[in-house]
Amino acid sequence: MNATIYSHKTIIGTADLQVGDGSMGCVFGQFIPNDNYFKDIQKFVWDFWRTNKPDYTKWYSLRFNAQLDNGFFLFPEGGYTFDDSPDFPNDTKRIDIAGIDLNLLNFTKDTLLEPWYPIDISQKLSFEDELAKEITPVKSAFSFLSAKSKETHTLVGTKYSTFAKYGPNDDVLFAVKKQGEKSRLAIVHLTWTSRKKEHSTYFPATHFFHDFDDFSEKRMNADNKEWKT
Repeated sequence: MNATIYSHKTIIGTADLQVGDGSMGCVFGQFIPNDNYFKDIQKFVWDFWRTNKPDYTKWYSLRFNAQLDNGFFLFPEGGYTFDDSPDFPNDTKRIDIAGIDLNLLNFTKDTLLEPWYPIDISQKLSFEDELAKEITPVKSAFSFLSAKSKETHTLVGTKYSTFAKYGPNDDVLFAVKKQGEKSRLAIVHLTWTSRKKEHSTYFPATHFFHDFDDFSEKRMNADNKEWKT
């Protein structure tokens, strides 16, 4: 399946993906870079692999994303790697994406039912940034005096990736992964409010789903039925 590859909001190339190790959710394919890759990203790729101690903080700051032709973004728990060596700059380049839900490859543009809809790269990054802001505790200089300062939102420590948006309000569906948790999706009702008080463990409101079938049965199908009436 074809995919568009991003760094932040910028397209850096495309790839034709195929399944590698299915048990590990790995896909790979030829990576066809564009000028943005050569100008802004290639040096990072070369530097990342030529050192014995890769700078993962810098690597993750590039915020790579892959959007399939069906409109869905991948959520690779194992991340992205590019096979691109400065010793062979003209060789065909390859991308490896590890730890994805392979079911996404079978989704179509009709998989989501109205009023749920897929998101674009700008929305994806915006919703993720907003969620990070809303679940991060705001600590005062005296927070150590309060037992509440130890409380955290249920999504703290969770890896997440925007999956879809609900049209009528600020509900956003995120793919999630947290050690010890089985749920793979969560609907978060983003508040979009500036927080001056200490962080609440209850907001933004969050509801978990085991997988996409669970989400469809418990939420999406009902939303679609109501939308049509």
